[in-house]
Amino acid sequence: MPSVTDAGDLATAGTTPMAGPAIRFGAAILVGLLAGLVLQIFTLAFLGRLGGDALYVRAIYTPISFLVLAVTEGLVVAAQVSSGIAARSGRRDTLRPLPTFLALGGGALILTAGVLAAASGAILGALDVDPADRGEVLTFVVAVCLTTVVSLVPLAGGAVLRGMGRTVASSVLSVGFTVLSIATMTALGVWTDLGMLAVPAGTLIAGVVAGVAAFVLLREHAAAGSWFRRDAAVELWAFGAPVAVTFLMLSSVNFGFLRVLRDATNADIAGFNLGQGANSFFMAIAIAAGSGAAVAANLQPGEVRRQIEAAGLSAAVRISLPAYTAIGILAFLSRDPLSRLLTSDPEVARTTAGYFFWMGPTFVVFGGTLAVLTYLEQVGRARAALLLNAIYFTVLLVIALLLPPPVDSGTLTKLLAISNIIGFLTCWLSARYLLSRTR
Repeated sequence: MPSVTDAGDLATAGTTPMAGPAIRFGAAILVGLLAGLVLQIFTLAFLGRLGGDALYVRAIYTPISFLVLAVTEGLVVAAQVSSGIAARSGRRDTLRPLPTFLALGGGALILTAGVLAAASGAILGALDVDPADRGEVLTFVVAVCLTTVVSLVPLAGGAVLRGMGRTVASSVLSVGFTVLSIATMTALGVWTDLGMLAVPAGTLIAGVVAGVAAFVLLREHAAAGSWFRRDAAVELWAFGAPVAVTFLMLSSVNFGFLRVLRDATNADIAGFNLGQGANSFFMAIAIAAGSGAAVAANLQPGEVRRQIEAAGLSAAVRISLPAYTAIGILAFLSRDPLSRLLTSDPEVARTTAGYFFWMGPTFVVFGGTLAVLTYLEQVGRARAALLLNAIYFTVLLVIALLLPPPVDSGTLTKLLAISNIIGFLTCWLSARYLLSRTR
């Protein structure tokens, strides 16, 4: 299995192309990513089977969910990059910054839940949530925020394992967490009256068990010390904060999309949101390609990083583009059965199928863009990725808000499809230019 010992192979490779190591690391990472995305798709389907009201609550929660993702993904990227640097330098105290990461991340999620509860009237009012539905939406949102605090332990533990090159162990942890979450969620849905709250309850139980498993896998790398270290906080700020800001920006963009679709029907909004949520399933290969290339680059010794990082970037793109040609064809051709699988509501399914009709053909460049951005984030260049994202989404949202109302999901989807093409060209050229001129 890929492990930290693969760093020796990379060291002898110099600055030769990294496609081989990137594929080995990426394949193991892909298993874990698919497990996590299966859980997301299952959750969407679980809520879809509860009825249109549950899907509507999920649609309203989507922009808020990016606040949670901002914390979790920022922490995960910081843990992965930090552990990769530690492994490259031969240090054994890989877990030294982790308690600080967890304390800051958990505190941020608890604070988020508190702010949402205290300002629920203004926030849910801005999202045009019917007053009769606000109690249900608020309960779901706060419960997800609080149960995610527990999930930070296995998420961060898996990131540390990936950064060290122990991608198989990380994937086993992710698969176990997914299987347990699905089993628990299903059992709670059948045997209790929790309804939508079976989702955060199942996550809580699975997070506790997977957290214990992560501790067992990493206990040999633990180091004694304070639960709060200033240097660890600096690392989290440098590696994780730009990633967190990216997800906060995505929250604003999704809030903007809801505003653009404010005159659309609930079924139209839910179908568009379901398409975007299911879109995550097709993102796995791009993230795995970018992550695998980043792990390979991070583990390769060398003070001068320019050629190493450029080779990793090339590997990420060369892996992702052919794969996403096939994925785009699959999404386009299977749009109707895929939509019916995700929801039993025919109106919602029709909207979701329209989403894949337009987005499917552009998945090839969407995958390439995501692989490039993932790679930049995970080789410690998250600020550059943030800048590229900021420019792209600012222009996209401004154009969307300027569309003459009423705007339906079909019009917005066509805009997103066009933006995928332009986004890849600018992102790829910008990343090449950046890596050719620094370090």
